[in-house]
Amino acid sequence: MSTIKILAVEGDPRYVVSLKLVIQDLGYELIGIVANVQAALELLEKSSPDLVLMDIETSDATNGIEFVSRLTGSRRIPIIYVLDSADFQTVQQPKLALPKAHVSKPYDCLGLQSAIELAMFYDSPQNYAAVQSKAMGDTFYIKDNNRLAKIRLRDIVVVEVDEKYCYIVTHQRRHIVDMPLDELMEKLPREDFLRVHKSFVIRKSAIEEVNVDEFTLRISECTIPIGKMYKEQLLGTPNFFNW
Repeated sequence: MSTIKILAVEGDPRYVVSLKLVIQDLGYELIGIVANVQAALELLEKSSPDLVLMDIETSDATNGIEFVSRLTGSRRIPIIYVLDSADFQTVQQPKLALPKAHVSKPYDCLGLQSAIELAMFYDSPQNYAAVQSKAMGDTFYIKDNNRLAKIRLRDIVVVEVDEKYCYIVTHQRRHIVDMPLDELMEKLPREDFLRVHKSFVIRKSAIEEVNVDEFTLRISECTIPIGKMYKEQLLGTPNFFNW
């Protein structure tokens, strides 16, 4: 699965290491982190980033706002402003209206991921579903009490709906997500996951047994019902022979 290519302009060396780690954990591709606008322009000549993470206070005379004005005049690239926590009033300036998202320092996974998905969505609304998958890479984060839980797509075996909540089930644990199932399914690669019931989505490769008489399937120790309207779709996949 392809991932978003990011060029980051970070003028404060104290944040460079943490920014690298956050981008790496989110599964994005980091083209480079530079300290000033001139270095960013030089890197842009050699690469084609999907998105620019722009510190509005850089280490040279040309600040991030001026850089954005120059960039948007020649290339269409989504831009996210990076602000110190004390600089949020700056984002209200009219000349900052063009970028569709911003984040504050220190960097955190959830804030950066949300800003990237928002910026990419506004840049290409018609490609929102594709952007969501691209933006995630093979990892995403969910809020779990007062922390962020990292979930790898390859670890998910079942997604279950119980009233208004979804439960993402891995071999290790069961995570609760306050999100409609249809919205969550947009984040899962369709080639790997399949809806088999109004309340269940399963990873195809995790199926261990299908009981066609009882309309159920088994994954590990879990027995999952197969809805009648989903039966043909399940049994029509290339994995099932001589049905």
